[in-house]
Amino acid sequence: MFASKINFFSTKFNEVNVRNGPGLNHLLLYKILVKGYPLKEISDFDNWKKIEDFSGRVGWISKSQLSREEYVITILPDQYLYKFPANNSKKIATVKKESLLKIIRETEGWLLLESDGVKGWITKNAVWGLN
Repeated sequence: MFASKINFFSTKFNEVNVRNGPGLNHLLLYKILVKGYPLKEISDFDNWKKIEDFSGRVGWISKSQLSREEYVITILPDQYLYKFPANNSKKIATVKKESLLKIIRETEGWLLLESDGVKGWITKNAVWGLN
């Protein structure tokens, strides 16, 4: 029996290469062109992690390109950031699907997130990338 804890990482830089195998000699599949993009760890080998993104794309990234900073990506269309962790709270901002937000704090069923200086609460089921 293995305890299956899911690990999420985020991209450390504004340009990160995703390859089809663990090593610089492997084919470049695509580039992630944003810092803080959340990725789920599938496995690791030497200094490489096999990752999956929210859309199901899989590839390998050098560990030096990954960060433990916690970010999430919204997976539901037109969500709101709320002033407090409650649906009847004041709406601060509208969040489009596939928006990238930094996790500030977690509470039961809710996340305090930040993007471009705006902070607000969103329900956990509206995002992808949580440990």
